[in-house]
Amino acid sequence: MTGTHLTGLEGTNPLGFFAALGVQVAFEGSSKVPRLWWSDDVVPHAVVDDSCSLDDITERAMELFPVWLESPAITTGLEPSGDVKFKEKDIVTYLSKSRGGASGIYLAASLIAEGSLDNSGVAKPTDLYFTAGQQKFLKIVTEVLAGVTNEDLIIGLAGPWSYQSKLGSLMWDVTDDSNYALSASDPSKCKKLTNPGVEALAILGISRYPVFGSSGRTLTLGASGSWKRGSFVWPLWTKPGSHRVVPSLLAHVPSEQTDLFWAWGIKRVMRSVIRRSDQGGYGTFGPPEVLWSRE
Repeated sequence: MTGTHLTGLEGTNPLGFFAALGVQVAFEGSSKVPRLWWSDDVVPHAVVDDSCSLDDITERAMELFPVWLESPAITTGLEPSGDVKFKEKDIVTYLSKSRGGASGIYLAASLIAEGSLDNSGVAKPTDLYFTAGQQKFLKIVTEVLAGVTNEDLIIGLAGPWSYQSKLGSLMWDVTDDSNYALSASDPSKCKKLTNPGVEALAILGISRYPVFGSSGRTLTLGASGSWKRGSFVWPLWTKPGSHRVVPSLLAHVPSEQTDLFWAWGIKRVMRSVIRRSDQGGYGTFGPPEVLWSRE
């Protein structure tokens, strides 16, 4: 099947997967929202309609990032500055203000939910919240969206990823996991180098993963287990999916209806363990594994 192959966005890496979703999200509201699917390779990569070129994607994304930066979902005007761990009274304010914005509306709903608080009485964020300590989630989002360049996007979409930027990271790349720490020296003493093009698109992409309020826990689509030791599952499909179909695929994969996966065009379901460090609580995705395959 013909299409524009985004060879840098590998479906076996959550960061690449989120970024591929972000490509589709970037075109929401336009006259041509590309369909999205995955190549039939050992390591599948994202593919979109051939009417959507790399230049189309980068141009659209670079126009959209400043708009998202001005969204109440990112520029909150609330405390704590640069983060989403709001006091209970500010959660409703944040979600209400975000719903009033034209862009980034679904990002807020993917970060926190009304009624979900941690033990200290502040908002308990999504399972995809991997930052901790001095690393503030929305501060990094702002840094990435403000600093990403057209060249960063091209490198991220086409690959291979260069890991040359000093911009922040939201830690969704599986290479952030300790299993990949092969440095001869202490990596904590080195500035982590990142791929801001992929990170920026992934920020758009996680808006496909809403969260839901629950007693003592925020439930995240695709995630299960405990906060300290959970897991995340995601599908890879080989039939073109529209911007209306893709959210449905994401929502149905956690089910046990594997007999229907083939009919839905799903070829593989991936899973990564979510680990959080004992010191600081930083999160990472563990090495991906195939949870289900139609082969």
